[in-house]
Amino acid sequence: MYKIVLSFLLISVIACKQQSSVADKINSNIQNSKTNKHVHIPGTRLYIVPPANFTVSQTPAGLRNGDLAGITVTDLVNGNYYTNAASFNKAGFVQRGIKTYDFQEIKVNGYPAKYVSLQGDEKARMYWLVFGDSSFSTMVMGVYPAGDLTSGKAILGALNTIYYDKNEKIDPFAAAAFSLDDSQSKFKFFQFSTNMYVYTVGGKDNKNEPDAPFLVLTQMPIEKGMKAKNVGDMMLSKLEGYGLTHTEIKNASAEKINGYDAYEAEVHGQMHNKPSIMYQCVIANGDNVISMQGIAKDNFDENIAAFKALAHTIKIK
Repeated sequence: MYKIVLSFLLISVIACKQQSSVADKINSNIQNSKTNKHVHIPGTRLYIVPPANFTVSQTPAGLRNGDLAGITVTDLVNGNYYTNAASFNKAGFVQRGIKTYDFQEIKVNGYPAKYVSLQGDEKARMYWLVFGDSSFSTMVMGVYPAGDLTSGKAILGALNTIYYDKNEKIDPFAAAAFSLDDSQSKFKFFQFSTNMYVYTVGGKDNKNEPDAPFLVLTQMPIEKGMKAKNVGDMMLSKLEGYGLTHTEIKNASAEKINGYDAYEAEVHGQMHNKPSIMYQCVIANGDNVISMQGIAKDNFDENIAAFKALAHTIKIK
């Protein structure tokens, strides 16, 4: 169930010598040692040499150069590269009508990897790199304006400098743009993936309890001018991504939470033919948005109340 929500929530010479951060192609074998030029991407185990004028971003985790060019890193610790990347292939992109320029199966620090260069839309080009093994799956996505060849080469060069430390211990809240108080909640922190936090009852793994309630909290940047309700409406318009059908939105509210612009609602429906409720809460402040989805399949009154109580403790840093 976590994968349903998380997936919705829902993308050379340099490698060996690291003398430049510009390249025309991806290396077939990206193999690096960590240097003093590498920077750590918050909330991940990945290091990279940033191109000129790119700075570290926490939300989303990666590197940014203004609003148009950037590199985003999603590090799924305890994920499985082989299953996550099974459908990541050129035929799949082409079948979906996506213009694909290059596709290769390569290596990143000894791990199997897949790389694709494609047209994101008419104004954007993308480089997409996924790698890992049976214990983790990491996705690195570079985006730049279609006509900006300089940024494109710089991003590609940066991908060739990737260093991944599988033994790195991640502080899940080091890059968190929020804090919350779960001391009085039955829901405790269980699992972290870049910018996404899973809370379960007692913080326990409930993979063998498909009907157990849980929450997924996601932090993301917000476009200028967007309000919490705009984000909430957008997410609620894509309920099928959560596996919910026969839906009805109830108890929607745009009242502020802890002084922040907020929007919350309950979505009543069915998930796998079982009555379910998804609690949706979006809190916005400045450039950041915190989105929470709580899923309950039984004890609805108790669980919805617990979801709301925890959501109302959120503070944005």
